[in-house]
Amino acid sequence: MDTRNHVLVVEDDADIAGLVVHEASQLGYHVTTADTVDGAKRRTSEQMPDIVILDRMLADGSEGLNYLAWLNALEGPRPGILVTSRLTSVSDHVAGLEAGADDYIDKPFHPEELRARLRAVARRASSSRVPNSVLFFDTLELRQLSATALVRDTPLDLRPQSFTLLNAIATRQGEWVSRKALWREVWTDYPNLPPQDTVINTAISRLRRVLSSVDGAPGLLSEDLGYRLVPGSQA
Repeated sequence: MDTRNHVLVVEDDADIAGLVVHEASQLGYHVTTADTVDGAKRRTSEQMPDIVILDRMLADGSEGLNYLAWLNALEGPRPGILVTSRLTSVSDHVAGLEAGADDYIDKPFHPEELRARLRAVARRASSSRVPNSVLFFDTLELRQLSATALVRDTPLDLRPQSFTLLNAIATRQGEWVSRKALWREVWTDYPNLPPQDTVINTAISRLRRVLSSVDGAPGLLSEDLGYRLVPGSQA
């Protein structure tokens, strides 16, 4: 993984995105992009950015500040946030700052001002790497710090052990995970016991019932190889 500080540019205007990417790259940042709130969430789950440069009016009609609300719900360390927008009134600035932005710059902006504001946000942001705290698989979102699972923003009613079990399976991103591996990762209080089939079967059945109760949730498959998740459309 690139060890440079990571900037996520959330912008649906290709020309502006290109300008922002160029300026951030010139300052030595590793830059990734997204043009929707959902895209920004996915990028964040792959690598938590150190700084986000965020447009408000995005390609799918979504409001960029919804991404900030999502970050707040993760309950973890926050990246530095610089909002760039054509919404330029005082109330727009206040809304952005109260939502959690560190700074707000109006469009159109001069590249030199963008660089200065980006450097200022970088100084205020934590110098340590922000750890990833969210995992996606298809429609499933797992928030690690709060041990919360959602399917299309609908929370799943999971016991703590069920969340740990689901997290262990989802981490494989659709690959098989064996019963032995699950026992080692989920039932950590019993490291010297071999996998207990009855215990695992009961936990898997409970988790499968919860997943099947929510429309669009991934399916949980089981075979001799172990268990894996598949997208809801394939279940």
